[in-house]
Amino acid sequence: MIKKCWCILFLLTSILGAQNNQEQTPDITVDDIKRQLQAKDLPTTTRIDNLLILGYENITESKDSAVYYLQKALELSKVEKDSFNIIRAYNRFSVLEKYLENDVNTLKYADSALQYGSVANQKHFAGIAYAHTNKGLAYNYLERFDLSLQSFLNANSFLLKDAQDIQTKTYLAENYTHLAAIYSSIKNNETSLECIKKALIISKSIDAYWETGESYEFMFAHYFDQKQYPIAQKYIDSAQTMYAKVENVQGIQFLDKYRAEIYLKQDKPDLAIPIYDALLQIDKKDSVAYILAEGYTFLSKAYTNKNKFKLAEKYLDSARVQASISENLSHQISIASQQAKIYKQKKQLGLGILELQTILKNEEISSFQESKKDLYKELSELYTLNKDPKNAFLSLQQHHTIKDSLRAILQKNKFNVIQSEFNYNELSAKLEARDAQLQVAKAEQKLSRDKTYFTFGVLGLILLFFLISFYRQKKLNTIKRENLIAKQEVLSIKQEALDAQVIFKNKQITDFAIHISEKNELLEKIKIKLKQVKVINDTHKAVVKDTIHFINNDIDQNKEKIQLYQQVNETNDSFRAKIDHLYANLNEKEKKVATMLRLGQPSKQIALQLGISAASVDNYRYNLRKKMEIPKGHSLKDFIKKI
Repeated sequence: MIKKCWCILFLLTSILGAQNNQEQTPDITVDDIKRQLQAKDLPTTTRIDNLLILGYENITESKDSAVYYLQKALELSKVEKDSFNIIRAYNRFSVLEKYLENDVNTLKYADSALQYGSVANQKHFAGIAYAHTNKGLAYNYLERFDLSLQSFLNANSFLLKDAQDIQTKTYLAENYTHLAAIYSSIKNNETSLECIKKALIISKSIDAYWETGESYEFMFAHYFDQKQYPIAQKYIDSAQTMYAKVENVQGIQFLDKYRAEIYLKQDKPDLAIPIYDALLQIDKKDSVAYILAEGYTFLSKAYTNKNKFKLAEKYLDSARVQASISENLSHQISIASQQAKIYKQKKQLGLGILELQTILKNEEISSFQESKKDLYKELSELYTLNKDPKNAFLSLQQHHTIKDSLRAILQKNKFNVIQSEFNYNELSAKLEARDAQLQVAKAEQKLSRDKTYFTFGVLGLILLFFLISFYRQKKLNTIKRENLIAKQEVLSIKQEALDAQVIFKNKQITDFAIHISEKNELLEKIKIKLKQVKVINDTHKAVVKDTIHFINNDIDQNKEKIQLYQQVNETNDSFRAKIDHLYANLNEKEKKVATMLRLGQPSKQIALQLGISAASVDNYRYNLRKKMEIPKGHSLKDFIKKI
C-alpha cells in the first residue's frame, strides 16, 4: 500500500518549477519585463519571450492575466511564422489548463503544440517532449494509463535525442519517475524498478537532491511492499540524507514514521513506539485531527503486539475522538480493524465480529474496495474462530468477489499498457525506417544538387570562354579594318602626288592627249566580311527531387505519433471562484482538496482520486486549516461548506 501511494504521488509531480527556472533569471524581475514591453523598438523575439514569461508567471496568480499575455505571444508568433515560439505558447496554455484541472483542454493545447513541431528540427525537440509530458499527466488523471504511458515514452524519445543539458536531464528524470509509477500501478515491479533507477542516476548526475530523495523514497516503498525491510530501511536513510540537504523537515518526519512502520512489521514494537511517540508530541502542537488519529492508531497497534491491551484501547479511544473530528472514513476503517484485532487477542470474538459488521454497513465504504476486501477477510477469520462456518464462508466469498473485481481491473490496465507499449514500439520502428529513408533521400538530393552545380559551373565556363573569344575577335577585326583604311588613305595621297608630278612634267605631252581619257588604276575594293560567332544556348537540365513529407496521424497519427498521443471535468463553479477570491494564498492542489471536501468526499477517497497518499491528503487538510485560519475544534468540512 505504501508503494502504491508513493507511485501515484510521483505521477502528480508538477513540471512548473523546472520550467520556471529555465525561463527566468534572478537578475530580471517581472516589473523589469513589463517595462521592457512598453518600448516600441523592442525586438519581436524579445517581446514574444517577455509575453510568454509574464503569461507563465500569472498561471498561479491570475487566469485572465495569464490568458492575455499568452494569447498576445501566440498571435505575434503566428504573424512572425515562428513555429518554435508557437509551440512554447501552446505548451503554456496546456500548463494553465492542467493547473486549472481541465484535462480535456490540457490535451487540446498539447496537440496544438505538436501540430507545429517538426521531428526534423532539433530546436523543437524539447517543446515536443514537453507537450507529450503534459498529455501523459492529463491521461494519468483520467486513469488512461495506456495513453499516459505512450505519451511519456514519446516524450523521452525526443529528450534522448536533444542536447543533454541540465534542463533536459531534469525532464528525463521526472518522466522516468512517471513511468515507474505507471508500471507500479499495474504490478510490473521489474520495469518500475528499472525506470526509477534511471531517474535516480540522472538526478544524482545533476545534484537534484529533492528528486533524488523522492527516488530513494520510491525504492523504499517498493522494498517495503516486497517485505524486504532491511533494504527498505537503507533507502529511508538515503532519502533522509537528501531531504536534509534541502531542509525538507516534513519529508524527514514522514520517513521516520515509515521507519516505525518497518519496526512494527518486524515485530519490534519497542523500537517503533519511541519514534512514533516523539512524532506524536510534535503533531499534538498543531492539533491536526487526522494526523493525530493516525498516530494514536499506530500506537494502539504497537501496544497490541506487546499484549498491553489497556494501553492499546486507550490509544484507540483517542484515535476515535480525533477521527470523529476529521470525519475521515479511512481512519474509521483502520480503527474498526484494530479494535477487532484487540477483541480477537482477548478472545472476545463476538465483539470483534460486531465491530467489523458495523463498519461494513457504512454506505461510504463502497469507495474503499481494497479496505473492504481486507475487512471481509478479517471477518471470515473471526467467524471461523467463533465456530460459525456458514458466515465464515459467506464473508470469505465476499472477500474473493471483491478481490476478483480488483484483479480484473488490474488485468485490464495491464493489457492496455502492454498494448500501448506494442503500439509505441511499432510506431518507433516505422519512424526509424522513415528516418533512414529520409537520410538516404537527403544524400541522393545532395549528390544531385552537387551534379547540378557542377554542370552549371562547366556551362558557365564555356559560355565565358565564348564571350571572351567573341569580343576579342571583334576587337581584332576592328583594328584590322582601321589599319586597312589608313593604308588606303596613304596610297591615295601618294598616288595623287605622283599624278600631279606626272601631269606637271608631261604637261606638254598631255596637251596632245587632252581628249584621251586614261583610266587611273582601278582602286581595289576590299570587301570585309565580319565573322559572326553564333552562341548556341544548350538546354539546362536539373534533376530536382521533392522532399518526402512525414505522416503525424497513424496511433493517433498512432507517430507521429499514435500521435496517440492525451478528461475529467473538474469543479470550476462559483465555489472555486469564491475561494480564488477569498483565499488567493491557496495553491491549486489545496483548492482541489477543498472542492472535494465540499462535495463530501472523505480523505481516503480524495487520495484515490488525486492519486496521492492518505498522509498527503492529511497534510493538505492541515495546510487548509492554517491558511483559512480555522479555529481549533471547528470542522474543516463544515467551514468549507459554508463558503
